[in-house]
Amino acid sequence: MRTSASGTHCHRLVAATVLFALCALLLPAAIALGASPEPAASQDTAGGSPLPAAEPSPPTTITCVFSRTGVVYGDGITVSGMVEPIAAGQEVAIALDGADVATAVTDATGAYAVDIIPRRSGDVTARVVADGTLSEPQHVVVKPLVTIVRGTPVPFLSLRFVLRVAPSAYAGVVTARVLHRGKLVATVKGRCRDGRVVLKAPLRGIGRFDIAFALPAANGLGARRIDKRVEAKWRTLSAGSSGAAVKGLLTALNRLKMRVPGIGTRFTSACKDAVMAFQKAYRLPRTYVVGYDDWRKLDGAVPVKPRYSRPVTHLEVDKGRQILMVVRSGKVYGLIAVSTGATGNTPEGAFRIQQKHPYTTSGYGGILFRTMGFVGNFAIHGYVPVPPYPASHGCIREPMWAAPWVYDRSFVGERLYVYH
Repeated sequence: MRTSASGTHCHRLVAATVLFALCALLLPAAIALGASPEPAASQDTAGGSPLPAAEPSPPTTITCVFSRTGVVYGDGITVSGMVEPIAAGQEVAIALDGADVATAVTDATGAYAVDIIPRRSGDVTARVVADGTLSEPQHVVVKPLVTIVRGTPVPFLSLRFVLRVAPSAYAGVVTARVLHRGKLVATVKGRCRDGRVVLKAPLRGIGRFDIAFALPAANGLGARRIDKRVEAKWRTLSAGSSGAAVKGLLTALNRLKMRVPGIGTRFTSACKDAVMAFQKAYRLPRTYVVGYDDWRKLDGAVPVKPRYSRPVTHLEVDKGRQILMVVRSGKVYGLIAVSTGATGNTPEGAFRIQQKHPYTTSGYGGILFRTMGFVGNFAIHGYVPVPPYPASHGCIREPMWAAPWVYDRSFVGERLYVYH
């Protein structure tokens, strides 16, 4: 069968119509399944070239550093850092433990810097005010401000230190460690109240002392240590001397159990007897004058030990050193200078106190004060003089001011040892 041209044209038109209808039906289904036509590239207005897609803005960051991480109360520190992206005029807030204490503005390089005076220890942060971006926290330690005033150092006396502390709210327990010749000799403590603490450091010796003050962390403040060095200067002392040095000398003698007439500031004749007891006991030149060798011996000396430990309460007389020791609990309780027989005739051995009399007469004339007889006509008693050497007729002479002290602490039947 032959087909005309007009018939063929009609068939083509029908096929195109059917194809178009099918596309119209299938396109919504394709879109529902996720297919989408590829977007056309952007065209520039000049040459038709595609434009690149816009990149996201970088996040804001801020840093925070200190000029120093530890300060004394009242001192300032510089807080600085960078803000990125770089832009001038960005406001930055500085906070201590979350509370704002200062603000700064960035320069053209994005940098900022500001001085602050922290009043307590804590974490410091920097914050971009516009968007709240925070830096990493940095810790600052604020130590108490301490001013120390002291007196004049005197050998063997306590040196008074007054510490004034700021802020006054600080209430830590302050410790002072006293070192002499590299050895710890004392530790004293005191609580700071209302910004003040008083400590008395014993200077048990002569020369240099190192004193370390330690203030612990308290009331939002960090710990602090302060070292001080003082010099306790000795001076020559003799009868008629006066002042704090005499008081220091008598304090030192008393600590060594030398019997002293009291602890005052005048070098009396009774003080001479106490000095003589010390010089005899420690085998120093018997001069009654306290010079460098005496001070040096006082520095580090320990109490004399008795020869006998039993009975725990007794008396001892050492004829070689010309001293008498009152012993209690096996230790020297008190020591005085004496003078025994000039010819060496004071008997030696173990005796007992046979009798006690407030006053007796002597076959050689005169009155014997606070007499304690121990064998035959030999006795311990007060007398004038009591020289540095053996000078009696055989009795044991004591200084008049010291005799009542020994007499009142002894009893009939008490053991007495006399030896050389």
